[in-house]
Amino acid sequence: MQPPSDTLLVRRRNPASPAPEPPARDAESEVRPQVERAILCAACQATITSTRHRVEVAGSHEHRFMNPAGVLFHIACFAEAIGCAIVGPDSLEYPWFAGFAWRYALCSSCGQHLGWHFRSEGKPSFFGLVLGRLLESSRDG
Repeated sequence: MQPPSDTLLVRRRNPASPAPEPPARDAESEVRPQVERAILCAACQATITSTRHRVEVAGSHEHRFMNPAGVLFHIACFAEAIGCAIVGPDSLEYPWFAGFAWRYALCSSCGQHLGWHFRSEGKPSFFGLVLGRLLESSRDG
């Protein structure tokens, strides 16, 4: 039986076996810049953000949270999301990130709920966007 596609599998190494060798790196791979790609709304393909705006919050870029209705969300954090409209009043109910108020983040083009915008006094704001509602462009951007 296959685990659900959003399940993280962790395989532990046998402590008696030797540690794996890190992959060999050549000089070309050391200087190759990271490719920037657009992140699109899966519903309408409008540009929402880009891979260069990925950020870590609370130690990770990706998080899984459950809302009070029992719906599990797999989100990724971005410093900017120019394709999102931030709507609704600030809320501190059921905070996923302590000390951060949240508002809804919708696709500016089609209105699809893409996630949330989080902000806190004296800390950088960020977007938590639902990965299943986004697509990464196959084109370099």
